[in-house]
Parts: sequence; structure tokens; C-alpha cells
Amino acid sequence: MIPRLAIALAAALISATYAACSGGKAKPSGREPVMSPRPDRPHIGQVAQLAGVSATTVSHALNGRRPVSEATRRRIMEAIDQLGYRPNVVARGLRAGRTMTIGLVIPDITNPFYPLLARGLQDVLGPAGYDEIITNTNGDRELERIALDKMISRQVDAVAFAVFDTHAADLQPVIDAGIPAVRLGGRQAQPGVDLLHTDDEGAAAEATGYLIERGYRRIGFLSGPAAHGPAAERIMGYQAALRAAGLKADPNLVAQTEFSREGGAEAMTRLLKLRDRPQAVFCANDMMAIGALDVARQRGLEVPGQLAVMGFDDIEAASLVSPQLTTMANPAREIGRACARLLLDRVSGAESGPGREIVIPARLIRRESA
Repeated sequence: MIPRLAIALAAALISATYAACSGGKAKPSGREPVMSPRPDRPHIGQVAQLAGVSATTVSHALNGRRPVSEATRRRIMEAIDQLGYRPNVVARGLRAGRTMTIGLVIPDITNPFYPLLARGLQDVLGPAGYDEIITNTNGDRELERIALDKMISRQVDAVAFAVFDTHAADLQPVIDAGIPAVRLGGRQAQPGVDLLHTDDEGAAAEATGYLIERGYRRIGFLSGPAAHGPAAERIMGYQAALRAAGLKADPNLVAQTEFSREGGAEAMTRLLKLRDRPQAVFCANDMMAIGALDVARQRGLEVPGQLAVMGFDDIEAASLVSPQLTTMANPAREIGRACARLLLDRVSGAESGPGREIVIPARLIRRESA
């Protein structure tokens, strides 16, 4: 009823305007005016005709909810480029009862890992017609709660959150609002929440084991400030590798700090003040490792001769610093893509079961610093 009323009002307005422009008399036509799409705006039927497929196939290629062959998808995208077609995202969202937005909550937008993760989300969400709303929390629990509340208020269709300090209770409002969610990092299983994380404990154990194999025995660990989540997983992996090699896990060699270059420099400075200072340090991310390299350079320490430094993530800067950083590759873009697929499965109704867990393996990257 409402659309018909809107059309009738628009028709009356057009008729009145015509009457005003023609001396107050509207020219009778014998039928009601018909509201038609703008003639200069290509529509999905034209795309389908040019690509030699159905309009339904074009829709599937754009929203990513049904498989479309690569050859067909290529023809459709070429037709879209040729015609300059742009999907009407607002209309599509209203028909489906969606806002066509996905929320992404991250702890530090200045860390190159997270923009790359967001790019991976966009790789999958963009063709499906979704936009991202990104919120930075500085890894603070209260800011994480506020960010989640904002996502509920904005009525996002789904939310992904890379969290440092969020507890299960903080996520309950998202679940109660019926918003599909993916937790990035940690091991905390929760009904209604999909979990996607790197094998943090296993990767940290592999990194520490690599340093042990290289002959280092007194190995420090630059950890994040949180005692749970990914930071805790990496501490456990580090300690497990030391125990497996018969080495003492000295608590004095674990320095908790911020997940940043400045944090890494500050923690490295602390460890170098120890009477029995470390021969090597494993850092919870690459930005911290670059901060450790800064301090080593300032102190005139030869890396890796006098101090080996190892990171985690393999951000682009890891191969640009000198010496190039040995690290564990944590494939941010791949994680983003996997996260987006989980979210689309939930939003589309293709998946409605209990929370799923996907573990992404990390990979050792040998370079010059260790």
C-alpha cells in the first residue's frame, strides 16, 4: 500500500507541475503517468543480456551467495564495466531487511596487520555489496564494549571483532540482538559466535624452538599487556618450547608491554638492564620486534650476533628493516577473507548451526635477524 501511495503522490505532483507550466490546465492523457527508471542508468537486465546470462546469475555473482564459474563471473564483470552499472545497494538492503554493512572492531588501526585484515574482508564483502564500518579500540575493554554497542545501534548485519580484552559477557548484547559475529583471536568458545584465530600457541612454540635450534638458550619474550587472548596463547607456546628443551622459563625474561614499536623498544630496554640479559628475544608482533631492533641499533649491538630478534605477523615492514626480520607469517589478508565468508554464511542463512572454529596456521619466515 505504501509504495502505491508514494507513486500516486508523485504522479499528482507531476500533473500539477505540468498544469502550472501550461497555463493551469493539465493535458489529459487518458491514463495515469508511469514512473520509470532513469533512462541513463543501466539496469541488471542489460548486464545479463550483454553477458549472456540471466539476471539471477548476475545477482549471484554480485552477492557471492551462490557459486558462479570464473569464466561467467569474468563476463559479468566486463559487462558491468562496459555499461557502468552500479547496484542499488540501498534498495537491495531494504528488500532484504538489511543495512548492507558489516562492523569490524580492531585494537590498533596503526598496526599494518589490521588494515591488511580489513582488505581481506573487503575482497569478499565488496563483491557481495557490503560496506565495512571500522572502529578502533586501543585494546581497551571499555572501548571494546562501547564499539560493540555502536555496532548494534547502527544495525550492522554482522560484526567481526579482533579483541584483546573482551569477555564473553561483553558479547552477549550482540548475540541478543541477533547479529552474527566472528571473534578474531583467542580460544574463547561461545554459543552463537564463530571463532577464527591463528594457531598462536603452536606458532609461538615453533618460533621459540627455532631460536633454541640456532643455539640460543636465554630467550626473552616481549608480550602484549593482556594476560589472556592471543597474548596468553603465545606466552604458553613460548614456555612450552623452553620446557621441551629442558630450559628454565625465567619470568624475568617475559616483558609485558604495548603491541607497538614504542612498546617493543621500552620492553627491550628493560630486558637489556638485566644482569643476565637475553641472547635472543621473541616478540609478540613485528612492530614490537622493530622497536627491539631500534634499541639494539642504539646500543651498538650486533644482530643476530649479540642479540637475535624474532617477530610475529610478517607485515610488509618486516622485510624492509635492516637486518630483515625473521618472523612467523600470520596471513592477515587470508584471515580477513575467511572471516568474511563466515559472516556471509550467517547473514545469508546458509549456516545457522552452533559456533564454528577455524584455525589458520602460521609459517616460519627465515631472514637475517635470527
